[in-house]
Amino acid sequence: MQFVVIVNSFNRKALLVKALESLVNAVDPGLVDYAIVVFEAGSTDGSREWLAEFASQRRDLKLEIVGSGETEDSSFAAGVNRACRHALETFPEAEFLFLYETDNWISSPQPLVAAIQLLRKEPALAAVGFTVRLHSGKPAGWGCSFPTVLSFVLGPQLSMWLGIPHARIRMQNSDGVEWFPADVVYTSPLLIKAAVWRSLGGIDAERFPFSDSDLDWAWKATRAGYRLAVIPTDAVIHDNLNALSNWSSMRMLHFHLARFRLLRKYRGPGVVLAIPVLFLRHLAEYAVLATMVLLGRRPALSLKKRWLLLGSVWSGYEAIR
Repeated sequence: MQFVVIVNSFNRKALLVKALESLVNAVDPGLVDYAIVVFEAGSTDGSREWLAEFASQRRDLKLEIVGSGETEDSSFAAGVNRACRHALETFPEAEFLFLYETDNWISSPQPLVAAIQLLRKEPALAAVGFTVRLHSGKPAGWGCSFPTVLSFVLGPQLSMWLGIPHARIRMQNSDGVEWFPADVVYTSPLLIKAAVWRSLGGIDAERFPFSDSDLDWAWKATRAGYRLAVIPTDAVIHDNLNALSNWSSMRMLHFHLARFRLLRKYRGPGVVLAIPVLFLRHLAEYAVLATMVLLGRRPALSLKKRWLLLGSVWSGYEAIR
């Protein structure tokens, strides 16, 4: 078997339908040997029922649906780990794992074929992702450089505007497949060597249940001597169509908690010296937001979240949990 598709599903039925239908329409299971494993985290929007119906209609597919028990962790990272574990136990001969999220869409098998060829050719590569776009055609983010303490202190928007850290694209060619190396390639989607996934032990679901789980895995792979690559293509989409996930309302808070943990793990304990500066940034942001709330330009909820950041920064954001 060439690869197993890994999907994490929770209350985004409309996206799930688009994602799976585009995949099976683009990649003929009669020509490419693959399976699909969906982690169903307890959806209540009809996703589970649709999956059962889809499986009954597509008998030609090797489709497995797994879930979590009432007491089991159902976070994004835990779901990916659970699905990958099931995939490798059920299909031990699988060469690759294809992390494919519900907000992905693919129009051609070509990117996957090229990624498989590249991973087989380059032993130093652990995983391959793709340049992605929105359904409108606008480019979307495929990955990033490893973050720095400075970029964290400046905040995502300002550091992106300043280009800190700067990602330089260096195109390479391997037997006709054009690609470029990258520090981090997001799991949207990402083709990973199954042997590397086994050796690295999956995603750290305890410290990075949602935000930065892909950054941690990429950093871990790099420290183990591997690299990640990106293949330029117009055939892959990453677009949630404004369908918020179950943790979107806490995204900003989860980001700060995870990013502080990530920097402490890979940049060293000195990141704690940045806490006073982070406090001042949050204080300034709070003042700006308070003004906008008073003017009716922002909801009061955004002010509450910034207050939570102010109160938790001195603990390294651990108080957010």
